[in-house]
Amino acid sequence: MVDLSALIVRHLPAPGILDTPLDGVQLFRVDAPVSRVTAVYPQSLCVIVQGTKRVYLHGRAHAFGAGQSLCVTMPLPVETEVPAATPEAPVLGLLVSLESRVAAETIVACQAARTSADPVADGAGGDSPSGLGVARWDGAFTDALRRMLDLLGHPEAVRVLGPGRVREVLYAAIQGEVGALIRGHLGGGQEMARIVGYVRDHLHESISVDDLARRAGMSRAVFDRRFKAATTYAPLQFIKAMRLSNAALLLRQGSTVSEAAYAVGYASASQFSREFRRQFAMPPRAWGRAREGEGTRPPSVPFTSGAAAVAP
Repeated sequence: MVDLSALIVRHLPAPGILDTPLDGVQLFRVDAPVSRVTAVYPQSLCVIVQGTKRVYLHGRAHAFGAGQSLCVTMPLPVETEVPAATPEAPVLGLLVSLESRVAAETIVACQAARTSADPVADGAGGDSPSGLGVARWDGAFTDALRRMLDLLGHPEAVRVLGPGRVREVLYAAIQGEVGALIRGHLGGGQEMARIVGYVRDHLHESISVDDLARRAGMSRAVFDRRFKAATTYAPLQFIKAMRLSNAALLLRQGSTVSEAAYAVGYASASQFSREFRRQFAMPPRAWGRAREGEGTRPPSVPFTSGAAAVAP
């Protein structure tokens, strides 16, 4: 782990996030503990090189540390924390998007090769696999990661070799312990990932669970069961959690309570305020004021879904 840690510290001497020139790859460094905060995780592989993080999905804790990665195959509302970190012993890691062009090409190519070799591929039929899981790396993944990080700081090498090195990291992940979860994204989990993506992109609209079931081509009973297997939430619970988590981010970015409420699909600001306070034990106005140093300061939202920046 020492070599990988040194590679990250070389490019991140201070806490923060680095958007690298490698397609869909970010480095992060945390130098102080981060209390449990709300977030929306994107489809990604979060790789820890040093230290430990915890993620809570619907109350269940998932801890992962050095030598492990968190795989998220659909946008999910979670809570996250860093229990321990100091400038001398920071939490170091990287985020590899599963939504980038290189990732999409690699996942499809691996699925096609596997299906041609074995017609009974992972994820064919049955309930949708969970959209979040923790797995250990193997030697092949470590070597691929080192070769990819070695390119940073060499612009010409990044342009020429970068896509291939990112593809190698993703291929090593798919061949390793986390592979079943990633392959499930294109197998039994593909429909649920598509539906979750639809919810994320249409939070500002009225969303009917019956309509989601029709979009998935399932009966309501089957849809409810498979959706909960993938996300741990019942569909209506999930829609509410996504709306409130995204509203929390908007408030932290300076939106008013009414603006945040309407942006995530609430027709009534008062109903939004009640549900927000029930979820976060703080009224949305106080949450928003805290960004200016007023009132009790809530923790920042460290992950967002879609094209926005991602932080640990």
